[in-house]
Amino acid sequence: MNEEFSFRDIVELAQDVIIVTKADPLDPPGPVIVYVNPAFSRLTGYTREEAIGQNPRILQGLNTDKETLHAIRTKLENAEPLHVAIENYAKDGRAYWLDLSIMPLRDANGKTTHFVAIERDVSLQKELERKLIELAIRDPLTGLFNRRKYFEVIDAAWIRYRNGGEPFAVIDLDIDLFKSVNDTFGHDFGDKVLQEIASVIRSCCRPEDVAARVGGEEFSVILENVTAGGAFETAERMRKRIESEPVRLPAGQWNVTVSLGVAVADLRDTSADRVTKRADEALYQSKSRGRNRTTYFEIGQVADSPSASFRP
Repeated sequence: MNEEFSFRDIVELAQDVIIVTKADPLDPPGPVIVYVNPAFSRLTGYTREEAIGQNPRILQGLNTDKETLHAIRTKLENAEPLHVAIENYAKDGRAYWLDLSIMPLRDANGKTTHFVAIERDVSLQKELERKLIELAIRDPLTGLFNRRKYFEVIDAAWIRYRNGGEPFAVIDLDIDLFKSVNDTFGHDFGDKVLQEIASVIRSCCRPEDVAARVGGEEFSVILENVTAGGAFETAERMRKRIESEPVRLPAGQWNVTVSLGVAVADLRDTSADRVTKRADEALYQSKSRGRNRTTYFEIGQVADSPSASFRP
């Protein structure tokens, strides 16, 4: 059976983006775009007239992965096919993810004359992957990192400290008499307290700090590139903020306090676990000394927030 059809019509009607460039030169202004299908314009916002004569670099941005770009360049130089995922940018600045395949097109003599790129928008899949990753590392109630992620981060901080001397500190925080809060007002109010405490912790941290909910009413913070004094001051700022901002209830306000323990990595520590245990011991001392205080635990020295003479 003979059927007549146009391959160009198939390409024009395709939902996947198709771009054809010249193979030479690869350096700017090349590889020069000589063809794009309508799907390209729908995804990127560039018209065919705007795209032809340009090169695919117009679609790259600050977050386009440099290693991926290097891999693409290597394959193009060797006239080899490749398949990668890459983040590109539309004309209006919107970021999108592509499943990208590039193949060399050769003439009758076997010389590579053009490259064809077939691209599929996989932004929705990437967003789903991101959300699944977040679910795996986040505490669903507070939005802070969970216990699993906390230990991943502190292990990495310990390696950097031992290998490069990058200092870090741990703050352990526990809500005072939290069981009585749940018993008196119920778990819904207890959840609200946890969320507000998490909000204060987050607001007292720098972007590079890592805050986590590691237990029912227990939180931990990893501060990197910080002095002992700076870590203690951060912990005290959290304590004072929480003490001064009662949690609001329909029937009134409830004053919440917290106890904190602080420890800074020391060359005498043998593992990250030793640092966390010192922070935990400092927290225990804050509890045993009356709660609503910060205790700093350095190897050979313990001091807490009521001690005016303490200057770590």
